[in-house]
Amino acid sequence: MQKGWGMWIVGVIAILAAAAIAQEPDSSSSYFDCPYINYFEDGCPQTEEERLRASESGEESEQPQEDVEEREGDLDWMEDVPEELLPLFPRESLSSDTPPLYHLLLMKPTLENARRYSRWHTRRMKRIQEVQVLLKAVGQEALIERVAKE
Repeated sequence: MQKGWGMWIVGVIAILAAAAIAQEPDSSSSYFDCPYINYFEDGCPQTEEERLRASESGEESEQPQEDVEEREGDLDWMEDVPEELLPLFPRESLSSDTPPLYHLLLMKPTLENARRYSRWHTRRMKRIQEVQVLLKAVGQEALIERVAKE
């Protein structure tokens, strides 16, 4: 008899979990200000209603008009542009913390740009290694002090 109750409880929990997952996120059921995750942008994207309200009241939209049009799928202008002229790595498609030299290398893959990025990256890795050595030394000192006190 206990098996029957256990299966019933598991079934109810599964149904409730499925119902919770199936719900479309909205502002009333979210723990955060923005119910959507934006990896490469700041803030919550405006809804169409917010954009219309802002344009009617004369307020400036948070996003430039070109970006709003692109996000709405108005990309007809791209049909007339030759494929070889379209950027392969536009700034919007990269993380906001992408190093400028790396972006330059992606946009203009020349030997000189590769060398510049490589020199910068090597200097960066050396600095990270120096910091790791210092942090390891500090950790060892703290451990020695803790052992000495005991």
